[in-house]
Amino acid sequence: MVKNLSPFFDAAIALKSVKRAGWVAKAGISDAESVADHSFSMCAIGMALADAMKLDAEKVMKMIVLHDLAESAVGDYMPGQVAVKEKEAAEERAMTKILACLPADVQSQYAGIWQEFLAGRTRIARFVHRLDKLEMAMQAQRYADNGHDGKALEQFFESAKRAVNTEDDDLAEILKSLRVLDGGGGATIKRNTGRSGQINRR
Repeated sequence: MVKNLSPFFDAAIALKSVKRAGWVAKAGISDAESVADHSFSMCAIGMALADAMKLDAEKVMKMIVLHDLAESAVGDYMPGQVAVKEKEAAEERAMTKILACLPADVQSQYAGIWQEFLAGRTRIARFVHRLDKLEMAMQAQRYADNGHDGKALEQFFESAKRAVNTEDDDLAEILKSLRVLDGGGGATIKRNTGRSGQINRR
């Protein structure tokens, strides 16, 4: 029989109640999306893009589901709100507790995928980091289209540009189609060049 997985399930459900802090503090959006909203959108977009770009879509989706899971326990801190080492240590403790209920082989696999994301060195980890920022820009566009302050939202778009434009591929092309202040057109998918880039961490 499968062991009690409730702590993992509880963490996944709890993400529905954790608001994305940046939208509230920096853009004044009181009814901001949750971390779970963000993760689901990232997962769906990442699945489609990974398949189109011939990446390992299963691993991409697992990494996306895991990447913010610790925030179910520690919350969504903005850069500078707490010391980086303090945030990393808190998330490490939370993730260890969340994964502890899983079978040993699954626990090891998920912990490895999460650590791979944090390191940001592999092609898939770089893809997920960049997708994290791309989805943020897409959400900023949605908020602007719904009447929220475009100028307040532009900072999210600029942050996304610094992270996503490290490579010339489908993600960069999609980002170019977004214009928070003046509206945007549709995205055109083009061939992936396979060039590597550096991660711009949140």
